[in-house]
Amino acid sequence: MNRDRGFTLVEILITLTIIGLTLTSLFLIFSRGTTSSFHLTEESRDFKMEVSLFWDLQRKILGAKRIRIENNAIYMNTTGGSHFPGVVKCAYYVEDGMLHYYEFPYPYKEINEFYEGIDYVIGPVRNFEVFASDGDVDETAYDGLPRYVKVVVNDREFVFETLGK
Repeated sequence: MNRDRGFTLVEILITLTIIGLTLTSLFLIFSRGTTSSFHLTEESRDFKMEVSLFWDLQRKILGAKRIRIENNAIYMNTTGGSHFPGVVKCAYYVEDGMLHYYEFPYPYKEINEFYEGIDYVIGPVRNFEVFASDGDVDETAYDGLPRYVKVVVNDREFVFETLGK
């Protein structure tokens, strides 16, 4: 006797269930991989900004003639400018969750006075704190040339030695 050979409804349902489970597993694996890559991209962007900021601050603080720290901002007269030669007036401050850098080629007027609109946005920060230190005590307000400057960016702490004291 010759019967038409075909699949039963149960076999088809089992096959579709297995295919569905396999595709769902693959989708979860790829979506987690995508999420991880986006997270890694954000971490690497933050790390790149922090490293660049470290070396930039190192050069500016080492060449500083005067430093003023107030309201978690740092203002300097320094020979370590990024955009202009000679002694410049510069500042790092946070506004609306973004770290800004200001530089002006003439260090006259008050050290914490600057013109609006000629600053550079460095990038987003979760926190930015600046302290002057003599080794024992950290001060959040300072004017002069401290022995050390401590900067906390995104929970990473940098300590810079100045040429003062």
